[in-house]
Amino acid sequence: MKKISLWLLVLSASLTITAGAWAATEEVISVTAQIPEASPNMSITILKFTDGNPDNNPWTNSAEEKWMNFDTLTYIMNGKNAGFFYSPAAFCVVIFTDPFGKPYEIKSSSSGLASPSGVSIPKNSFAFTPVYSSDDLWVWEGGSAKQGSMPSGARLGSPNSAVGQNLLIYSSESNIGSARILQVYYSLPPYGIGGTSPFGGFAPIPLTQPPDTYTGTITLTMAVK
Repeated sequence: MKKISLWLLVLSASLTITAGAWAATEEVISVTAQIPEASPNMSITILKFTDGNPDNNPWTNSAEEKWMNFDTLTYIMNGKNAGFFYSPAAFCVVIFTDPFGKPYEIKSSSSGLASPSGVSIPKNSFAFTPVYSSDDLWVWEGGSAKQGSMPSGARLGSPNSAVGQNLLIYSSESNIGSARILQVYYSLPPYGIGGTSPFGGFAPIPLTQPPDTYTGTITLTMAVK
């Protein structure tokens, strides 16, 4: 009996030592990440196209440009709409916003196009058309995603003459502004099919417009509202 008891004591001691060797330990690692203070900003891509944009997609049949050159204007002589100049080319300015959560507005300002002698192209011949497309893509390395529908409470500007100050392109939702992709079309168009106008009050450039090179600027502004 003494011999059996001794072996039991040895086995019990062995089991106790094994359990103690696997006791849990831990290390605590500090982690820090800092979000910087940032102001809303935007970047743009200028696309020129000459296909009339029949598919409503500025990314097809277009070329990226650094500025807007409408080239030499042409004219139409077709009876009802006879007697005006227009450009077969048009431009889409694609705006990418980084609002950092702040509500914002984007606006367009232009004094129009004028010659060195001070003659201006008629104000109502220069068209401005803001567009929101849910299919526009945010792209990152390894993937992309459509931006989706315009947020509730956001507002898009209306087609108008591009000549004017602080024409609304886009006003974000009022609580927390989200990053969006906007399109703005600038053109010197003719009347559309069936005599439709790009905006109310549109009037194309008449053939009596003095020949010259006409220049101007467009200013896009993004600000917290």
